[in-house]
Amino acid sequence: MKLSYRKPQMYSFPNLGGLTNRQAAALTDEEFARYMERSKRVEYGKVYRANPDVLMRKMCDEAILVPVGKEITMNGLIDINSTVQFLWEQFQTPRTIPQVLARAQEEYEDEDGCMEREIRSFVKDYVSINFIREEENYETKMD
Repeated sequence: MKLSYRKPQMYSFPNLGGLTNRQAAALTDEEFARYMERSKRVEYGKVYRANPDVLMRKMCDEAILVPVGKEITMNGLIDINSTVQFLWEQFQTPRTIPQVLARAQEEYEDEDGCMEREIRSFVKDYVSINFIREEENYETKMD
């Protein structure tokens, strides 16, 4: 029986556990697994919010992100799919990744088991272009 082909993708995860990559790589498999879980807990404790200088405009069945603020250097519009639209709407109020993941799991099937990884990647990518910001000193409210 052949394996299912999956689109080749690379996901990067933040190293937030306090070790350098070289130090983390030297850990045993068991130590490394614990270290990655600790790093994930740090990441999941962070609160994120959509940058108010990026507006979402809807036209028929499509949505477009429009950067309007001076802090965003991109001069263009971003056509987004319905999944990105859903995630963008979730981050209109401050939320953690686990909060958004829980809402996404209520809304979508996760046939490939990649929802968590892809939401983490979405947040990382959008933070890197200043479309999503990490909130400072925000008291996390679970809902």
